[in-house]
Amino acid sequence: MTGWNPSYPRPGLLQRASTKARGMFAVAIWAGAIAGLIALGRTLPSGERFPGIVDAVSSTITAPVDGRLSAVLVTLHQDVTKGQVLARLDDTDLRLKLDQATYELERLRADITRRSTDLSHRAQRQTNEHGLDSSVEQRRLVNTVEACEVDALSTRASLEETRVRAQGAGVEVTRLSGLFDKGVVAEPELIRTRTEHGALERRIKELEALHKQQLERVQAAKKRLTAFEPGELSKTPVESLLAPVRWRLKSQETALERIAYDAKLLVLQAPISGRVQAVNAKAGEWIAAGRAIVSIVDPRPHQILAYVPDAMRSKLSQSTPLTISRQDQTVLGTTTVVSISATTVPMPQQLWRDPRREEWAYEVVFAPTGAESVGERVQLSFAP
Repeated sequence: MTGWNPSYPRPGLLQRASTKARGMFAVAIWAGAIAGLIALGRTLPSGERFPGIVDAVSSTITAPVDGRLSAVLVTLHQDVTKGQVLARLDDTDLRLKLDQATYELERLRADITRRSTDLSHRAQRQTNEHGLDSSVEQRRLVNTVEACEVDALSTRASLEETRVRAQGAGVEVTRLSGLFDKGVVAEPELIRTRTEHGALERRIKELEALHKQQLERVQAAKKRLTAFEPGELSKTPVESLLAPVRWRLKSQETALERIAYDAKLLVLQAPISGRVQAVNAKAGEWIAAGRAIVSIVDPRPHQILAYVPDAMRSKLSQSTPLTISRQDQTVLGTTTVVSISATTVPMPQQLWRDPRREEWAYEVVFAPTGAESVGERVQLSFAP
């Protein structure tokens, strides 16, 4: 029989140590399971809590027409105000249209002059034949009305051309100012461009005042023509002869209005105040109509969108107070319901408990407390 070796522990001691180790291991397993349940309970919405996300007002400015982007006047994360100019599209095509409209206007003026001369000769012959001096005066008044209208349209064309040039000069001033701040261009060049832009702005005011005076002259000439009694002469032949000219004048006026409208489309302004979230194009790039150029987001929280399961829908009303908390259980304040969707809607994917399974719930809108951050996930629970 082999004897016990003193260098090894006794068999009884080994058995007791093994039993003690198994007991400690079981306790560790239970402690881990309890901790996991607690953590799971914190991540999953309980019966009295439901998730929400802080929403904000945002806007994306897109290109209204196809064209080349001549300038982008804002940068990423820059604060902008409503109505601020964000970018400009190239006005080369618009200048060509304006030149064509001006040429058509000059041709129309020549046509009116010729027709006015023909009408004057015809009126003179009728006067000699019938002795109706009043016909000469009537045609003179008609010619005066047409001449006043042509002058007003000519001034309008010059006004729109000057406005387009002023817009281009404004872009150049902005570009040179940036280059001057970097030391690329000299101050005289910047001063010259600013002086030219100021002269164009003053010219615009002068043309606007002149155009207003010419419109008043047109109204006065039309009033005199309406009040004139041509005697025995019939108005029908005169009106019939002038009808084509009047229609062309109206068409040219519409063309000038369209050019003015297109010029406004080339200047992209901020529809809301906020912060530039994205700049998706740069100066010199060709832009297709509808493409996003600048995105703006209001950094202030606009509303909280929460999603409530069907079992909790009946507990909510516009007078029900609820507590808003962050994911770390920090309480931000209390709020009330603004609106509740009529039916269940798909929840945002970032609020799904299982990213592989789509979830549906009632969408509830809450007013923010002001302490939230845009895009932040929050928890809402019934106030005690």
